[in-house]
Amino acid sequence: MKRLLLILVFMAVAISGCMEEGPGEKALSASELQVQAVNSADNLSSYSLISSANQTLELNTSAANATSANVTTIMESVTTAASVNLSAYTAKASGLTRSRVEVPGQAANSSSLQADFYQIGNSTYVHESNGNWTHLKDPRSAEEIWGSGNNNQVKTLANSINQSSVQIVGSEMIEGEDTYKLEIMTGSGEYNNLYTTAFSLAAKMIQYPMLIPSINSTELNETSEMEKLVWISKETNMPRKYMSSMSFKMTPSIVGGMDPSTGQMKMFNQSVRMGQISVNIETTDLYYDFNKPTQIVVPEDALLVKPMTPEPIQVVSQT
Repeated sequence: MKRLLLILVFMAVAISGCMEEGPGEKALSASELQVQAVNSADNLSSYSLISSANQTLELNTSAANATSANVTTIMESVTTAASVNLSAYTAKASGLTRSRVEVPGQAANSSSLQADFYQIGNSTYVHESNGNWTHLKDPRSAEEIWGSGNNNQVKTLANSINQSSVQIVGSEMIEGEDTYKLEIMTGSGEYNNLYTTAFSLAAKMIQYPMLIPSINSTELNETSEMEKLVWISKETNMPRKYMSSMSFKMTPSIVGGMDPSTGQMKMFNQSVRMGQISVNIETTDLYYDFNKPTQIVVPEDALLVKPMTPEPIQVVSQT
């Protein structure tokens, strides 16, 4: 469900310090935990999730050194609480998006958006903050949408852990449950994601495709810091918590743009250097209520809304 459409809720998670294994306990290896997490998540029938994602950008509006007088700060956060019944093909999520822009010499500009989501089989119901409902009906069957663990985010996380290099860095209590704390080692995939994230932000800042951005990969690699942690239950072997953080600095340049007279993209003879952008992104997912009976019912007023069904895309073959 692509992190259930919205990601994410500030919350206090009760975590104790590192703990040693008790007498008689058999400590599992990292590779054993990886395999057992996949096996446990594969038989999951339902789960709940609380997630949060926070992004902070500091834009130096001058190509010179940054000072408090020329730094604009943009903060965005998305919080989500969700329940998923995999066996019944149903899910519910409530999401809140907040944004705040701080420009030197101006009053801060804040906004928020609340929305509720229900997915019942191949129907998605969206309740926006203005009180309106939208009903989207997927032309695919519920089996196609939900089959093969498509909406099992716990299984997706377990598979990702199993395909990564990990090391056990301790034990911690998560919501009263003893867990193994694992660090996911940084690999080439993380650096590819770093570059994609940086380029996407640069493109958004300069309004691509009207202008074409370029970023310095050397600066990106030298300033980047990344960390991924996962906590796996010692009792159920299920992933209980996942946390990631990414920070970097980049100084984008504009290397081309659209020629208004021809509508074609054109490269500049000389690039235009922009100010430096500092980026910090943090995400947290907390999983609970594994295999707990969950009944998800759509409000009656949502059922009165006429569904909208997108037209299937037809691929025309040429011979």
